[in-house]
Amino acid sequence: MENGEDLVFYSKATDTYFNKEVVPTQNPDDKLEPGLIDPEDGKPYQSFKASEVGNIFPLNTKFSKSFNYTYTDSQGQQQLVYMGSYGIGTTRAMGVMVEKFADNKGMIWPKNVAPYHLHLLSLPGGEEQAQQLYADLTHQGIEVLWDDRQLAAGIKFADADLIGIPVRLVVSAKTQGKVEWKLCTSEKSELIEAEQIPQKLKSV
Repeated sequence: MENGEDLVFYSKATDTYFNKEVVPTQNPDDKLEPGLIDPEDGKPYQSFKASEVGNIFPLNTKFSKSFNYTYTDSQGQQQLVYMGSYGIGTTRAMGVMVEKFADNKGMIWPKNVAPYHLHLLSLPGGEEQAQQLYADLTHQGIEVLWDDRQLAAGIKFADADLIGIPVRLVVSAKTQGKVEWKLCTSEKSELIEAEQIPQKLKSV
């Protein structure tokens, strides 16, 4: 399902995307809605909903004229600088990522933008191991969210799914000195040695 507040038009003829404020039309009175005709080939634009995460405003020489902002070209002549404004909305980017990567349990953060690399859950019998594991991993520069709350395992698992850190680690009396490793995108888990974690994390 398409999400977003903006209507975007795609010109197959020029391989260009336009939002509704700047889309070229055959007639200035054309309504900006699906079915709008592309003047390049006379065929309807493809249209879809999107969220505006970034934008570019061509300023040309409007401000460089005001400030006499120039550069020297290869001929030694002073030329006005052509300017542009470029922006990215960080909160909008986060919203789009939620729309794109979330599932019915919660968010699934891509590794390169995740707030933490690992989500560590300590359950009864695994508290001391978790403390040592957290210290060892953070010492290696690995960012770990440690859930040491005294809550039922089901609540911790549900919260981990909701938050969506790429890898979930669990230590408890049942793991018997090993660590349960589970990718956020997988239903399967496996028991591994703590020493394997940094190397396995590289392949996520």
